[in-house]
Amino acid sequence: MKKKWGGAFKTYEAETFLENVQENVVIVAGFNVLLHKELTEKLIATSCIKKVYVLDGDQVLWANSFRFLNPKIFLIDNYYEGLIKRDLNYEYFMNNYALFAQTYDWLEDEKSKKTMEDYLRGHIELTNFPMMEVWETADVKKQYFPEDIIHLSDQEVFVDCGAYTGDTLDSFLKRTGNFKKYYALEPDRRLFKELKQKVTDNKIIHFPVGAWDRKDSLKLDIENGCGTIQSTKTDNVCDENRVDVDKIDNLVSEKDKVTFIKMDIEGAELKALYGAENIIKRDKPTLAVCVYHKREDLITLPQYIKSLEKNYKLYLRAHFAYASEVVLYAIYQQGQ
Repeated sequence: MKKKWGGAFKTYEAETFLENVQENVVIVAGFNVLLHKELTEKLIATSCIKKVYVLDGDQVLWANSFRFLNPKIFLIDNYYEGLIKRDLNYEYFMNNYALFAQTYDWLEDEKSKKTMEDYLRGHIELTNFPMMEVWETADVKKQYFPEDIIHLSDQEVFVDCGAYTGDTLDSFLKRTGNFKKYYALEPDRRLFKELKQKVTDNKIIHFPVGAWDRKDSLKLDIENGCGTIQSTKTDNVCDENRVDVDKIDNLVSEKDKVTFIKMDIEGAELKALYGAENIIKRDKPTLAVCVYHKREDLITLPQYIKSLEKNYKLYLRAHFAYASEVVLYAIYQQGQ
């Protein structure tokens, strides 16, 4: 793999960008060319439209635009900026090659291995839509529940870490007509308020708490609508940015045999796994853990899961064409 890093990424306000455009254009905000294919085709087919600039950002145009699908379509977003912040570069990859290779060897099928290859290449080479060969549009709605890996039953005790406003809950309920219990953890007060409104079943237990490795009160940083928990004491943090955290081992009733733990918690996944050690060892639940928030996730998360239970089988799936929404699935199989 060749190293393709370097160069600063400049941002422009929309007005500044448009002042430098020398032709009539269409600006489309909040539009995804991969999911809205019918609209994309209509825009391309309109003869009076020369170019369509699609903003995949919030109030800011990013200088790194690139073409996709058709010469008329230009995506302008913060995608590359996110990759660089993650810093999964060639040097880091080579310095940790043995550990990446260990994860690769643990993966159970060729699709998982290809997913890991493309994910790494996307960061190291700054590839446009690196997951396209292992992804299709339907995978967006299959996140945490890909049919070739996950098979739900009516005995599920589901722990949802990063429940957001209930998107995973909605997806879960569509897939199972019955279940035993659903624990929904969301520390962000804004999001928890919306989540709470969706809870109409007494089998759904909802906590305004984040999954962590201990009981504490910490700082929550909000960026792009998502909250990241910081390992910072809250003595000097305003109440608005203070969140409660706790171990999953403490939050789940000892009477419940946990069957499934999902984690999408903006980089706190390893801490949350530490806090679920007893449950994982005791119940050996299916794990669906996001591995795209930190550059070390593909190393540390599989290593820790395997240290708790060597008989977990590991799979990797991409649920979007960007190098994001990549989930590690750990399925316990007895006697291996």
